[in-house]
Amino acid sequence: MCAYLRSEQQRSIERSPLAGVRGIWTLLLAIPGAWLGWFLLAPVVILLLVSWLTPTISGFVYEFTSANYSSLLTSGSFIQTLLTTIFNALLTTVITLLIGYPVAYYLAFVIPTLRLRFALFLIALAPFFTSSVVRAIAWIPMMGREGALNWILTTTGIIDQPLDILLFSNFAVRIAMVQIYLLFMISPIFFSLSTIDHSLIEAARDMGAGFTRILIEVIFPLSRQGVFVGAIFVFVLAMGDFATVRLIGGGAAASVGLAIQNFMLFMQFPLAAAAASLLVVVTVAGVVILVKYGRILEGL
Repeated sequence: MCAYLRSEQQRSIERSPLAGVRGIWTLLLAIPGAWLGWFLLAPVVILLLVSWLTPTISGFVYEFTSANYSSLLTSGSFIQTLLTTIFNALLTTVITLLIGYPVAYYLAFVIPTLRLRFALFLIALAPFFTSSVVRAIAWIPMMGREGALNWILTTTGIIDQPLDILLFSNFAVRIAMVQIYLLFMISPIFFSLSTIDHSLIEAARDMGAGFTRILIEVIFPLSRQGVFVGAIFVFVLAMGDFATVRLIGGGAAASVGLAIQNFMLFMQFPLAAAAASLLVVVTVAGVVILVKYGRILEGL
């Protein structure tokens, strides 16, 4: 009898509209899942497999070896390049946070109307209607030795000779990366600040809290998620940046992405795959640290 009731209940569930809805949702989720599996997970798996193959002059042979990783990890130049890439990514993340948070605060709290806030946000978004490569190329006539900034500085008498550091240097790469990725920090912080209930700020002000205390104890904790989302965005993008280093660095700046391109040019595909795998591991480790640090701060 119990078995009969269970079978009837199962049939009624299968005939219910919810079963059809679940089937539709399963199909809708299967399509993007298959897309991610084919175009994201499969290339990563192939990358890892190639990184363990033996390189040859014209490519590689299907013999597994750990020489690719040992060669990179014992190479002083590659380690220095990896450390430079990490430093540039961390520095870009910190500077974009220091610049982006006040801008997001101004848009969220100082601008009086919601329409004006989003209008100014769209104006700030305007440079991102073009690709990052185009924006990186635009830095050359602005920051070059004969560029606009050097012309202004020499014309006004601030400097006697044009500054070479403004282009084709690590300094130029870092400045360009801050400009290119700044909006990726502003956007999540702005939307996070926009969700804060202003009555909480008024209550803190009524209790005698000043601006600094309200900012530290009320506003920043409530916008912390936006800060860490922006930090993850900027860090990941800066770690994998190739075009900015190639165009603005002009050979004077180094990055793992540029090293991977050099390996590819010399058809050292296993070494390129190993370098890319190490870059992915370091990037994921950085994201994990940011996520865990964010969770620790949420408990304070």
